[in-house]
Amino acid sequence: MKNKLKAWLKPNDLTPNPNDFSAVLSPAGNVDFNGVVDEVMSEGTEYQRDTVVDISRRFMRAGSRLALSGYNVNTGQCYMRAVITGALYGKKWDPARNSVYVAIIQGADLRRECADTEVEILGVKPDLMAITRVVNLVSKQADGTLPRGRNAQVDGSYLKLAGDDPAVGVYLVEASSGAETKLAAEDIVTNDPSKLIIYVPGDLPAGEYRIKVVTQFTGGRLLNAPREAIYDAAYTVV
Repeated sequence: MKNKLKAWLKPNDLTPNPNDFSAVLSPAGNVDFNGVVDEVMSEGTEYQRDTVVDISRRFMRAGSRLALSGYNVNTGQCYMRAVITGALYGKKWDPARNSVYVAIIQGADLRRECADTEVEILGVKPDLMAITRVVNLVSKQADGTLPRGRNAQVDGSYLKLAGDDPAVGVYLVEASSGAETKLAAEDIVTNDPSKLIIYVPGDLPAGEYRIKVVTQFTGGRLLNAPREAIYDAAYTVV
């Protein structure tokens, strides 16, 4: 059975061609570890759920341990390798400046699944607000991390912060608790419709965060009430 994605069309504001569109994914929802195990069990297996959970967790721990021991790990689904960030002044490691993360890119198995995926176009939404990507500007990659005390880039559409409603702004939402940290106005380095560059507070507690943008911007007249876009993926502060 083919994989299937659903997407909305968004006019490309960077060109004058009225037939130039880009696709914005229509999210199907969020799936955690247990959701993936549910999918495995639905395929049918001779193993009990507890066994599947145990083996899966052992596999993930082993992959992480090997990657963080300096190995390039190829699981078929993805490649993992450890990366050290930041300049080492005085030839010394400084936890305030340096950190470790694991770069992950798709492997051959996942590329084959991508080739076996069809896209259903749902239609045109000319005023679609969406966050499509978040880039760590220290590593220069969309690697699932936010650099504490440095900048990150939020790509999407209709993201420009505009309007006088008190809710307008960029929020870092703690993934487990839902607690929100609203960025100060001076922490918004670039404020464009398709791109925000934000400063990640240096005192932000460790954890995983989702990015939420609230604005009254439309490209024309401001909305009477703000609307929001939140990126489904959670990003780890490093």
